[in-house]
Amino acid sequence: MSGTATSTAPGVVPDVPAGLAAGDLVYRTPPRVRFVRAQGVRLYDTAGRPYLDAEACNGAAALGYDAELVQEAGRRASVLPALPSFCESELRVRVLQRLEALFSELTGVPGRVAVELGGAQGIEMALRIVAAHRGGGPVLTFQGGYHGRSPFTAHLSASSRYRAVQPWPGPGVVRLPYPDCGSCPHRPATGCNPACAASVERLGRNDLLGVPGPRDPDGVAALVLEPLLNVGGAVLPDGAHLRRVVDHVRSLGGLIVVDEIFTGLHRLGPRWGFLLHELRPDIVVASKALTNGVTPLACVWAREPLAAPDRFPPGSHSSTFAGNPHALATVDAVLDRWAAWPDPGRDVGERGRHLAAALARDCGGHRLVRQVEGVGMLARVRLAGPHALALRARAAGPGPDEGLLLASTGMAPDTVILHPPLTSTPAELDAMSGLLARALTALAADLPAAGPAGDPP
Repeated sequence: MSGTATSTAPGVVPDVPAGLAAGDLVYRTPPRVRFVRAQGVRLYDTAGRPYLDAEACNGAAALGYDAELVQEAGRRASVLPALPSFCESELRVRVLQRLEALFSELTGVPGRVAVELGGAQGIEMALRIVAAHRGGGPVLTFQGGYHGRSPFTAHLSASSRYRAVQPWPGPGVVRLPYPDCGSCPHRPATGCNPACAASVERLGRNDLLGVPGPRDPDGVAALVLEPLLNVGGAVLPDGAHLRRVVDHVRSLGGLIVVDEIFTGLHRLGPRWGFLLHELRPDIVVASKALTNGVTPLACVWAREPLAAPDRFPPGSHSSTFAGNPHALATVDAVLDRWAAWPDPGRDVGERGRHLAAALARDCGGHRLVRQVEGVGMLARVRLAGPHALALRARAAGPGPDEGLLLASTGMAPDTVILHPPLTSTPAELDAMSGLLARALTALAADLPAAGPAGDPP
């Protein structure tokens, strides 16, 4: 039933075809629309209606929907379409060396790279490397963070909903305060950084807080952080605060793991999001944009000697598809595209500023909008209440022209996020902003004049 838009909230059973489970349908809008074609920054449904995609496969389709890229990857894989799990290939060695250079040439530190199936598996491998060096001590994460929903990574992610159906209690996790200056309770009295930093620096020095000190044999294992908390509401932490947290965790002996699954490859402007904060990670996990959303793959980079063979020996992890030629050929083709782009950081910055300005112009004064902010090719629109799912349904809903696909999350019901393909033109960004403004107006007509004011997470 093309063109019928509904939104699915957590805990609500959607209209699901027979034979299909609904566990992965929670954020799909509209669930009854079925897409059959894609080109550039647009998806097309069974009726031929176009939808501007401001979500880009949750950031994975950074280069847009490009059939030539898929065809090129297929040509490269056609000579070696599959490979036994325990066999090496020239393709895998070349691609992993290319991936390693993406990190080491910017960090100035040599490292090693391994690949896994997807982002959650990449986080799990990163924590295996941590455990090989630091044992089973507690892992620090941020409130509002998201690192997957597997039986292991769900315990690192913030939402308790992700752990509701997990089969084991998980690792020891300490959640640091939600790093959003705009909603921080310390800010009005003392300013963001001094009070927040003081609260973190008590960890490991005050036994009441449950974090072991630097001389404890089961000390802090790692800090796992995102340069931008995507699922937590597109929150960009304060860089100075992050550096203080990182320095303190290092003083407790912990390793620094940066989750670049969403932010990697120029989504925030520079190649890696940690560069925005001037951080030097020990381990980095990347995924999504590495294959432009075409096939699952994650890579884990660890500085020397964390993943050296004597520290992380053969058999420390294994995956049937870690050497899959099609996935590796896709990465190879995607990296060629990035190498041919003269200055993606500059171009992403310019286009991101254009998107933020368009949203401020078209949506900033709307009564349902509290704030418009942007960083790199990402913009968040904070609403005056928990209207994100309803707004998404309106934007994608039936109409005489294009629909608009937006991102939102259950952890931040007052926030919609636009992170379109980095290849979007100014005209396409203007069109996205205009469609969002139209959806806001339509939604406001259905709400009381003083709609419910939702608190940010």
